[in-house]
Amino acid sequence: HMARSDIFENLEFLHSPQKVALAETDGYAVMRIALGKHGRVPPHLASHAAFFLVLQGKAIITSGDDEIELEAHQYISIDADQMRGIHALDDVVILAVRD
Repeated sequence: HMARSDIFENLEFLHSPQKVALAETDGYAVMRIALGKHGRVPPHLASHAAFFLVLQGKAIITSGDDEIELEAHQYISIDADQMRGIHALDDVVILAVRD
């Protein structure tokens, strides 16, 4: 079945991440993460690989021991079993894909 929607609809920018599952299968999950300015997802260890694409705003993404500032249209891929986190510098919208 096909789902069609606007990725920017019903956005809420709060200090905790607002996650919406866009597509999920046994092999992957696609999420939209909205986070208000100065909001954070504290660095944490995750067992899955992830790909983050910033759609709007700017954020500092923790990847392992590094912190990388990304803005709209920039992305990062993070390996499994690496620390990851998000610090929103603006209201930010991120497309996240995980295995």
